[in-house]
Amino acid sequence: MMKLKKLLGALGCLLSLVAAGFMAWRYGPWSNKDDDEAANRKFEALGACDGCCNGLESNCALPINEVTFAMVHNAMSSRDDLFAAYNNVRPLEDALVAGYRGLMLDSCICEGNVGEKIANFFKGEDDLGENYLGFCHATCSAGMRSPSEVLGNIKTFLKTNRNEVLILEFEVINNSLDKLYAALGESGLDEYIYIVNSSGWPTMQSLIDADSRLLLFAHGDGIDASCSKIDCPKGISYTYDHFQETDWNDDTCDVKGSNGYRDNMGFFLMNHWKNNKESDLPSKNNAEEFNTFDTLAQRVDKCEQGMPNIIAVDFWDTGDVLELVAQANGKNATG
Repeated sequence: MMKLKKLLGALGCLLSLVAAGFMAWRYGPWSNKDDDEAANRKFEALGACDGCCNGLESNCALPINEVTFAMVHNAMSSRDDLFAAYNNVRPLEDALVAGYRGLMLDSCICEGNVGEKIANFFKGEDDLGENYLGFCHATCSAGMRSPSEVLGNIKTFLKTNRNEVLILEFEVINNSLDKLYAALGESGLDEYIYIVNSSGWPTMQSLIDADSRLLLFAHGDGIDASCSKIDCPKGISYTYDHFQETDWNDDTCDVKGSNGYRDNMGFFLMNHWKNNKESDLPSKNNAEEFNTFDTLAQRVDKCEQGMPNIIAVDFWDTGDVLELVAQANGKNATG
């Protein structure tokens, strides 16, 4: 029995050392992006032009719900940000620069533990306490981005690019809505938020003129019903008051749910990604085929309700998503 206890104790110590080593490898200074590079990151949007709205002059006179947005699914989750089972290779900041104007982000509560304290030590941060907000997917241990960094970079992008309009769609997990709303306020993004109302969707140009160039939608814990029934935080609208969507892992353009498509919803979202069949995890191999122009166009052609307003993808830098969206917006302008 004594030998067994010693063996178990030794295994426990070994596991602790392995965990500490993993956290040191993952969060140590050698894993961080170069500080100077991060500080001097260029946020100027590619293809931006004077007199354009999201890259095209023809977008400006259109209501926002008649413009097509390219969106990044699980935008916080990338290989470059050291996420396990990542949805994207490159970070969301690069996607904004490239031309994506929508981000899906999952807010969650990260619980302080030994691993987190080790991570914070190597990152040079103070102890964040028992519960703190993070942008993660399913669990903070599989990857997490700091909301202050992400929201701060989104603000920098909006400040740098005066003619760009963004849509953020949050999945709120672990009852993190209050902390998410506080983080939005602390970031200073609230100065750009458009308050959705019932008087119809504004044109892109009017949003730019008013400098209200950020639309926020959310669903999940704490915001799981229409804002006409619950008290939604100011500036955040319930996603499914305004969105209808397709399923993912799907080649059709059928609308999810039993209500079918309704014109008054405002936005029609095409969830365009296919996970690995065996593991149900993100698949870059699938994206290489699914994100091609021909595959996107074939799926869009099946949409009886017309061109989606939003096309959300994994592995955003793979394929021809931006090319198809630009072509769709050119057609939108001519009817």
